[in-house]
This record gives sequence, structure tokens and C-alpha cells, in this order.
Amino acid sequence: MKQTAKRPDLRNRIKAARKSSSGPATKDDAKHDENQSTEASPQVNRGATASFAKLSIFGTRPRRAMLLALVLLLTSLCAGFQHFVLTLPKTTSDELQFTDGIVVMTGGSQRLDSGLNLLTNGFAGKMLISGVGVGVNRAILVQELDLSENEVNALFCCVELDHDAQDTKGNADIARQWAQLHDMKSLRLVTANYHMPRALLVFSRAIPNVDLYQWPVSPDDLDLGNWWRDPVALRVLIREYAKYLAVYFGG
Repeated sequence: MKQTAKRPDLRNRIKAARKSSSGPATKDDAKHDENQSTEASPQVNRGATASFAKLSIFGTRPRRAMLLALVLLLTSLCAGFQHFVLTLPKTTSDELQFTDGIVVMTGGSQRLDSGLNLLTNGFAGKMLISGVGVGVNRAILVQELDLSENEVNALFCCVELDHDAQDTKGNADIARQWAQLHDMKSLRLVTANYHMPRALLVFSRAIPNVDLYQWPVSPDDLDLGNWWRDPVALRVLIREYAKYLAVYFGG
């Protein structure tokens, strides 16, 4: 009997088929992978560019805006300060209008001298010296001030002393009570010229129904004519300008 050829085992055929299908990558496969990598690169670059753009919008621009706002604020403050100094009130040689009362805010003998001079020359009927130190009376003022006989007589007959006021607002509150007590419709304020803008602002809010006039006093110990060269005058003016802004915007 003739022996027939033996068929290959089925398992071996399956293994051979699997081995051929999972063989080494061809050149076409490598080229395909390279193309996919190249196509993905622009997407990565575009993503990085978008991220940088977002950083520019949300990082750099707000900082520039804040810097610009700060520069504008400082410029406005400097310009406002210069205007404040250049427009400080000055004593006038024009004919003065009579007022019902004079309010002198303490802070120097020049203010008291100016107030008494106005009073004795008939520009008001009464005078209030606001913010006098505790224990100071008319007799002490006569001793400290070089007053004429008319000024001494006016001091004792027509001047009232206030010991309670501690600041400009206190001066205005006491002046309001004093004006109401004597039914006054007009007041003349006597204080330093650099203090006058803030004093007028505070008094106008505290006594809106009374006409206010000013008599600014130029302190002898401050060189306001050359304020940019005098550190003391510059410091006084900057501090007063800051107080004025605080009152103006603070109400």
C-alpha cells in the first residue's frame, strides 16, 4: 500500500500567518508615521502661539493700563498742587465790605493782629478768636501782643474767646453757634493764606446760610514766594494740599 504525503499541521499554518502579518515595518509605514508627526507639529505651534497671546492679553496689557493710570494720577496731583499754590488768596487793597462778625483761627500772632485791626477800623461789630489755648484770657493776650489802646478796648468789649475748637471743623462748628447766637448773616475769616482754601470749604459746609469773606494772612516765617526752594514751605504746602483734598473728597 502506497503511503501518502502528510499534511502540514493546522497549528503551524496559523502561527506562520500571524508571524508574517506582524513582521517588520515597511518603508511605507515609516513614511506614514512621519507624515502624521509633521501634521501634528503646526497644531502644537498654533497652541503655543494662542497661549502666548492669552498671556499678553491677560498679563502685559493690564500692567500697562495700571502703569498708565498711575502716571495720570501722579500728573493730576502735581498739576493740582501747582494750581493750589499759585492760586492761594492774597490780601486785597480794595474797599472791604462790612461783616457782622470776624472769626480768627489761632495759629500765630499775625492772625490776631489782623483781626483786631479789622475790628478797630470798623469792618465788623464783633470778633471770635477760635481755638485759644486753655488758660489763655484777654489779659494774657494784652501782655503777649503789642496792642494799641483802641485794640485793647476792642479786645475787652467786642471779642469772645473759644477754648473748645481743636481743628478747622471745630472752628466752623463754634462759629456756627456764635453766628446763630448773635443772628449774624456774614462773617470774615482770618487765617493763613495756605489754610484759607480749606477753611472756606469747611465753613461753607458748616454754615451754608451765612455769607463768607476772607482775609488771608501771609506768614512771615514762610517764604511762599519761593516755595519750591524752601523745604519748610514745601512741606507745609504739601501737607495742607493733602488735607484740602481729604476734605474736598471726604465731605
